[in-house]
Amino acid sequence: MTAINKQRGRRKIEELLPWHATQSLSRRDADRVEQALAGDRGLARRYELVRQELAETTRLNETLGAPSARAMEKLFAAINAEEARAPRRRRRPISRTRFLTSARDSAREKPSFTK
Repeated sequence: MTAINKQRGRRKIEELLPWHATQSLSRRDADRVEQALAGDRGLARRYELVRQELAETTRLNETLGAPSARAMEKLFAAINAEEARAPRRRRRPISRTRFLTSARDSAREKPSFTK
């Protein structure tokens, strides 16, 4: 394997590290990452940084907490108001005969590949 191919392969594995850290990879990809980590100390260090970043991000997100009850009420009120303002589309019933006629007419037309 040439040095360029090794770099491409390593870069592809490195791109998978965040998904490997969250256990989101297929078994095949996870095995490829594990094999690469076992044979490359630099990649293993990079993976450890990815895991630390994931843990920190998770911790920070958990400290944010859930929105207050008042914020949730306000959000749902805005959604309901938006739905009330939106014009209702009247659904036209599908006429069986109109549908069959239009399908038959479409089948008679020759396809045109030029514009």
